[in-house]
Amino acid sequence: MKILITGGAGFIGSHVVRLFVNKYPEYEIYNLDVLTYAGNLENLKDIEEEKNYHFLKVDINNADDINRVFSKYKFDKVIHLAAESHVDRSITDPLAFVKKNVIGTMNLLNAAKKLWMGDFTNKLFYHISTDEVYGTLGETGLFTETTSYDPNSPYSASKAASDHFVRAYKHIIFNS
Repeated sequence: MKILITGGAGFIGSHVVRLFVNKYPEYEIYNLDVLTYAGNLENLKDIEEEKNYHFLKVDINNADDINRVFSKYKFDKVIHLAAESHVDRSITDPLAFVKKNVIGTMNLLNAAKKLWMGDFTNKLFYHISTDEVYGTLGETGLFTETTSYDPNSPYSASKAASDHFVRAYKHIIFNS
């Protein structure tokens, strides 16, 4: 089984990559990261020589590169963590958040669709979002699965948009 983890050099992503590399030595784990301000391969020094670990320096905003990688490695599963993050940064440059969080997600969805079309057996596209899509915590201090979307920043709006695209693909394309 081949698993692609996007954003795998980031803080959370590196922990996910490490977990999969160590827990599933029979799986090929591909860490795809462009290594911006949030990605650091030093986070993965302890596993970089593992036989089932592979690093791919690719930007999810580049559809041609994403399609090439999917075509070459034929991933069975995608765990998508790559994102522009931080509310303050999104206020300064909201378009960067639309590009990475929405267009980048669409590039991954389209590549998965192209690769898996006709046979979605044992395929998975797992999209990681943020609680920011639900807005500000109310009186209960909790969000639930039924909490309505209420994004309050360009960051949370871009993540909410990507959530909706993933959901739409699930219903219209991946379940067909």
